Amino acid sequence: MKKFVSAACTGLVCLSMAACGSGGGTAGTDSGSESGKKRITLAKENDVISMNTAYATDGMSFEMIAATVDGLEAMDADGNVIPALAESYDLSDDELTYTFHLRDAKWSNGEPVTAQDFVFAWNETVKSPKAEYSYLFTQDGACIKNADEIVYDQKDADLAVKAVDDKTLEVQLSKKCPYFLSLMTFPVFYPINQEFFEEQGDQYALTPDALLACGPYVLTEWTKGQSLKLDKNQDYWDADNVAIDGMDVNIVPEVSTSALDFENGNTDWTKLNSTLVDKYKDNEAYDTFLEGYLWYLQFNLNNKHLENANLRKAIGTVVDRDNLVNNVLKDGSINIGGFVPQEFTTGPDGKDYRATADKFYTEVGEDGLKAAQEYWDKAKKELGVDKITLKLLYEPSDPAKPAAEFIQSEIQKLDGITIEMVSQEKENRIEKQKARDFDIVLTRWGPDYADPTTYLNLMITGNSYNYGDYHSEAYDAKMEEAANAATPEERWTALQEAEKILMEDSPVVGVFQVGGAALKNPKVTGIEDHSFGVPYIYKNVKIEE
Repeated sequence: MKKFVSAACTGLVCLSMAACGSGGGTAGTDSGSESGKKRITLAKENDVISMNTAYATDGMSFEMIAATVDGLEAMDADGNVIPALAESYDLSDDELTYTFHLRDAKWSNGEPVTAQDFVFAWNETVKSPKAEYSYLFTQDGACIKNADEIVYDQKDADLAVKAVDDKTLEVQLSKKCPYFLSLMTFPVFYPINQEFFEEQGDQYALTPDALLACGPYVLTEWTKGQSLKLDKNQDYWDADNVAIDGMDVNIVPEVSTSALDFENGNTDWTKLNSTLVDKYKDNEAYDTFLEGYLWYLQFNLNNKHLENANLRKAIGTVVDRDNLVNNVLKDGSINIGGFVPQEFTTGPDGKDYRATADKFYTEVGEDGLKAAQEYWDKAKKELGVDKITLKLLYEPSDPAKPAAEFIQSEIQKLDGITIEMVSQEKENRIEKQKARDFDIVLTRWGPDYADPTTYLNLMITGNSYNYGDYHSEAYDAKMEEAANAATPEERWTALQEAEKILMEDSPVVGVFQVGGAALKNPKVTGIEDHSFGVPYIYKNVKIEE
């Protein structure tokens, strides 16, 4: 038995923000709330979709859930796993049983946080057909015993998790899971108080009154589509290390509006889009960072033309990714031709995944067009066609819209291919993907945990996110080989070999990895951005005098 004991965090973990510049910031003012309170104001493009940990699927929801609820583990500013509600854990010698020891913590109604809160929450999620992230409990995620049978086979059973007592949670795995602790930082694995949940019924998590907090903040106001207000949770187990009195979050769909709010001193943080980068790039409050989100093209292999691998390679090759990220997006996004981002996860050798993996779709400019034309010529012969029309599904938001328009123009450089644009808001775009109502879709994936499998598992036969219905026995076998590898080194090699098979078949092709550009009040530090899991964490925000 291996025992792991870590002291609770002491002191503030703060990320240094941009150097002081002109304009922006409300730190230390009332920000539209109680005078004298230390609060920050954030501008966000999208509202929270769900505060229910079982059903949340978007980054904004994850951010607000993580601000109000703790999991067993959390992340520090550098993305390392650190203790949260579990102050320590034991790991069995065969690495198949985790035993977590919970600290003294309370829900905002005064009830203690117990091991049973996790048992209830996890079983509630895996047994719900509407819980899209239930797959993370299976061998496609945390490998919790019985999860595959419940989620995929609809077996009437419980997960192999149990409350040994109020402060002890035992979790049994079906096989070793090297990234298990990283997953415990993700909201779908957070606890739910069963009695409160059942009292609220179908109203649970729809309003602040229908929610409980056991994290650094409490959601006190929520006007759908407009704003959220979070106040410091005075009963939080680590309240001494929460330095601000709360946050005000304004939903501002137009980034130009939130940027003006920043200039006028009404906002402490706002993301920028590509159209505003040139305007603010010399401002000392301007900052860029690389995110883990990967935008990629997914092909519907049920389409008689897109069944052809050479056609898929032609489309993947003709897109000049350098031109896209440098001259269209201009927000710090980078060219990526594979299916695993860079600066996201490291291997057993301590090197970034992309540093040791093969490179794919590296041709740009005239070289890319020439190589793509060769693939297209082969495809025309194999398909017996000279002209085809394909529909490109995308969402009309930044960066998807400018990227999709650029991709259309690039593909149509191939004589005989016409691309019709299908613009749908994100939720409708996803519904069309689920219904296989697309030819090509520009879609994205944000990593749930720091391991290549968070991307590579998506393309295993039968995965619920394998919307193009890709099937490869070679790919599935290589992923299974990685899952059962004897050593971390063998596992890493197998994962990189699997990606090579995937890129050779090209049912998906990476286009760009998202870069973030933002304006940040230099007096505010500790807004932690992460390339996987919860995009932004606010526990350690601090306002400098």
